Amino acid sequence: MIKFLTKTLCLAFILLTVNAIAGSNNSFRFAPGITSKDYLPNTLVLKVKPAFRSQCTNNAIEVAQLEQIFNSIQVSDLFKIFPNHQPPAEPFDRYGRAYVDLSLIYQLEYKSNADIVKIINALVATDVLEYAEPKYIPTPQYTPNDPSIAQQSFLTRINAYGGWNISKGDTNVVIGIDDTGSDLDHPDLAANLKHNYNDPVDGIDNDSDGYVDNFNGWDLGENDNDPTVNANTHGSHVSGCAAAVTDNGVGVASPGFYCKFLPIKISDAGGALTKGYEGIVYGADHGCNIINCSWGGGGGGSFGQNAIDYATINKDVLIVCAAGNNNSNQYFYPAAFNYVLSIAATNGTNDNKAGFSNYGNYIDVCSPGNGILSTLYNDTYANNSGTSMASPIAAGCAGIIKSYYPSYNALQVGEKLRVTADTIYSFGTNNTFRATNGLGTGRINLLNALTISSPSVRMNPINVVDNNDNLFVVGDTLRITGDFTNYLDPTTNLTATISVASSPSTFVTILDANTTLGAVGTMTTVNNNADPFTVIINPSAPQNAKITFKVHLQDGAYNDYAMFDVIVNVDYINITVNEVATTNTSKGRICYNANLAQSEGLGFTLNAHNTFAYETGLMIGNAGDVSDVVRNAAVADEDFASINPIQKHDPGIWSDFDTYGRFNDNPAAASLGIEVGHRSFSWAFAPDSRYHIFEYVIRNNGSTTLSSLYAGIFSDWDVPSYANNKANEDVTSKMGYVWSTDSNLYAGIKLLTSGPWNHYALDNIAGGGGGIDISAGFSSAQKYQTLSTSRATAGVAGTGNDVCDVVSTGPFTLNPGDSVRVAFALIAGESLVDIIASAEAAQIKYDLITGVDEVNNVDGISISTVYPNPVSDNAAFNIHLDKSQQLEISVYDILGNHITTVAKGVQPAGNNHYTFKTNSWSDGMYFLRVKGVDKNLNKRFVVGQ
Repeated sequence: MIKFLTKTLCLAFILLTVNAIAGSNNSFRFAPGITSKDYLPNTLVLKVKPAFRSQCTNNAIEVAQLEQIFNSIQVSDLFKIFPNHQPPAEPFDRYGRAYVDLSLIYQLEYKSNADIVKIINALVATDVLEYAEPKYIPTPQYTPNDPSIAQQSFLTRINAYGGWNISKGDTNVVIGIDDTGSDLDHPDLAANLKHNYNDPVDGIDNDSDGYVDNFNGWDLGENDNDPTVNANTHGSHVSGCAAAVTDNGVGVASPGFYCKFLPIKISDAGGALTKGYEGIVYGADHGCNIINCSWGGGGGGSFGQNAIDYATINKDVLIVCAAGNNNSNQYFYPAAFNYVLSIAATNGTNDNKAGFSNYGNYIDVCSPGNGILSTLYNDTYANNSGTSMASPIAAGCAGIIKSYYPSYNALQVGEKLRVTADTIYSFGTNNTFRATNGLGTGRINLLNALTISSPSVRMNPINVVDNNDNLFVVGDTLRITGDFTNYLDPTTNLTATISVASSPSTFVTILDANTTLGAVGTMTTVNNNADPFTVIINPSAPQNAKITFKVHLQDGAYNDYAMFDVIVNVDYINITVNEVATTNTSKGRICYNANLAQSEGLGFTLNAHNTFAYETGLMIGNAGDVSDVVRNAAVADEDFASINPIQKHDPGIWSDFDTYGRFNDNPAAASLGIEVGHRSFSWAFAPDSRYHIFEYVIRNNGSTTLSSLYAGIFSDWDVPSYANNKANEDVTSKMGYVWSTDSNLYAGIKLLTSGPWNHYALDNIAGGGGGIDISAGFSSAQKYQTLSTSRATAGVAGTGNDVCDVVSTGPFTLNPGDSVRVAFALIAGESLVDIIASAEAAQIKYDLITGVDEVNNVDGISISTVYPNPVSDNAAFNIHLDKSQQLEISVYDILGNHITTVAKGVQPAGNNHYTFKTNSWSDGMYFLRVKGVDKNLNKRFVVGQ
């Protein structure tokens, strides 16, 4: 019932909340399958952090960082969604759960046509908001009428008659119908309508709740006191499914019998469900014990979870939700949220899963939903089918349970209905869903719920760690622990056993499958931290394999299950060894493995700042053809395929964190016939803690010479607010960089290898700002142009705009069988001086770890060897200059530590002789570096024997 066990684990910890949320850096991304039809255009929901409460009013957030963004996106309206709410007086409830504060949640409407994801990430990057997200618009969950089933056989199926012999409910128990409204004078509804006698219809807000004359409920969609259906009659049918008047000699009966219902209209004049989660809050604030939500969609979000948390924790209300009608196991919200009783549908006359009903490990229980006869607007009746019908039938039963067990809290009511359901996996094709508990515990049984005593233990949260980097790859041993809360009758000797529920069990080996939890009292929590489940990932596991685990809970006759997914053998590695957290992948992407979704990775974050990167990846082009893994238009190119998945050297060989792998471009429509070996290098401590090095060795595996080959890194930088970025270059460092005009934060890409350097800055706006226009797509021809031509700046006007950057090297001629090595440093910093210093440090480190060839003569500078070699006490060397010039001559040890500066400043033309002492140095290899204005020379020498 408590939706604890339905999310996919990619890293170390899950607590099931949302489907479109932040990664570890709080960046927003849409869940798969979400389109613009799933949310209101140009509308966001924001929640301000409590620290800024004093700067918040009902229609303004007076924080400079936000106001600047508000101006850039042309905000047209901003208002508190719950203006009458105050922060909770106490932080926690009696079970230690944090109360939810709704008082700082705003709706924002704007006119800009900028990318909504970029706007959200810019807002979150201010560090003023707890979240920013779209305003999701769900749809009612019903399917067309099924005229072959016209009676209420479902009442027998759920044993309602036997349940009514024990309890017919209580008029003090209220079921909120959060829907498109109801039919207030329907002869089979009117007597069960819950009235607000504290606010009669007299034009006055008598109860001072902010709603004038909400005697019969409220119409949130059109903001009036008449919750009667208009454009969409869905809610009138749902009302009767839960709470039609029973035993009155008229029409139909309902499971809720004597329980009352409160209509909460959430649809606008056109029937769109614009106020679903606000309706949950309204119902919670106005006396509902249960709230039914027969609607939903693929869009979740923190706002929806906040509303449910508030209703559950702050107001002790049970939220019952339809699981959706897509015949899919994809997450469906609000049913997949935490603290929700999610209802799948069975046929009304048997217990087979209804063909339309969703299924999956987020389902708690099933209820009849096919051919359900119920009330309809204008005093009529109709048969409708859908999880929209199954959900209120379950909500009506929950009303009876609450009536019979008035001391139960909301979650206990839901658990009682869930744990006493009849198992149905032996019927029809239901066995298909048995392994993963895709139909929950079975079909509800009201009589069982009122007569059977049983524990009900749920596992939440679930923690999965590998005691290392928490990226679960072959050979890792996973340690799985959790909290086990018993909501109902005490256990005597509770045990928990883990198994693999789906995917070949050969992908993993369970080393320790059992733990004993013992006696667990009502509303008591225990854990298995001292005796974790342990699982090892086998070499047979394919990349990104989803392993569904089942934890079997048993205590005598009591059997229950917890389900959760873990993604193993991931083809990306998060790098968190230094101040810049990022991700490297098996196929040329950097920052995110799923780049346009901004998922499967950390982005590119400097300390506590939000991610600097929206999308980053390698591009390799020849004669106009480009192989890459960055955007083309609405989707990304997938031209690289992994040959050897990315792995980590542990411990690092060349740096504190080394990765390596290999891919080719065989999937590309115009394949170049290349194979790429790649490595990355990262260090933990300054001066090397603000960059990562990415190296690519590109081999021509084809039979044709590649005569104009370029390779480069593309990055759509958002530093951190996309709308206020400028791009420029530092020629001396061979670096292109982007910075924020409102925060003085910088990101750069530096070429490290010795080939030609090229930089192209793009204005990522309609028209391209005078350069290449990629606002409608990024073609291969455009990509090759950015690799092979130059543009120094972007975002030059005003405070800047959204920009992208490409740093590349070439052209190279690559004969069949030949290779070329290219390497780049990706850098973050807090000033231009900062990233230039990191660029210099990266060059030094890269030269050391790659064994750079010694260079004796470059453009008028000649250097001799260091002598004697090995050196014991005093070292000497000579430099000949064709003309006087600025030089910096330094010595570094093999780890890249600066040892001494031999000379710095303008050096005269002609022969120059230099000496330095080494008598106090440790024996080993050293590195003499001569840095000119735009050139470097290197010499190795040995101190000691």
